[in-house]
Amino acid sequence: MKPRRYGFDDTEAPYREWRYEWGVGAVHDVDQIEWRGNKPLCVIELTRVKHDMTRTEHAVRDRLWRQFSGRKLRCIARNLGVPFVVVIYDDSLEELSVCLLDAEDAPFHRLSKSSYQSWLSRWQPGSPPPSFSSESSMPTTITPSA
Repeated sequence: MKPRRYGFDDTEAPYREWRYEWGVGAVHDVDQIEWRGNKPLCVIELTRVKHDMTRTEHAVRDRLWRQFSGRKLRCIARNLGVPFVVVIYDDSLEELSVCLLDAEDAPFHRLSKSSYQSWLSRWQPGSPPPSFSSESSMPTTITPSA
C-alpha cells in the first residue's frame, strides 16, 4: 500500500493495512453516495487539487477509468443503478470540475460553487443528471492517455 501524501492523519490506516494482509477478496472505500430521501442519486469520488486543475483532471480520469479503484467505483454505481461522478475541487471551492464518468473520454465541466450546488440540488432520483449547459460551465477538453 502506498504511503499517504500531504501529511494528513489517516485514521483508517491500521484497519486497512491489516485487511490488505488477508489475501482474500478486495476492499475499497467510497467517498460519497448522494441521496434523495431513501434513494441513491450518484456515487461521488472527490479529489482535492493543489495546483493545476487541467493536469489533475487528466490524471484522475485516466486513473479512475483504467485502474482498480475506478472500475470498482463504477461497479458500485452500476449496481446501485446510479451514475458515477468525479468532483475535483480546491480548498477555496471557488471552482469545481465535475465529470459524469461513463466513458473514457467523458468531459469535465468547470462550475462555480453556486452552480455546482444548483446542479446537484436539481437532480432527482431516477432521472438523468441535469444538463451542464443550464449552469455556467465550461467543458474542458482532455485527451485520454494511450
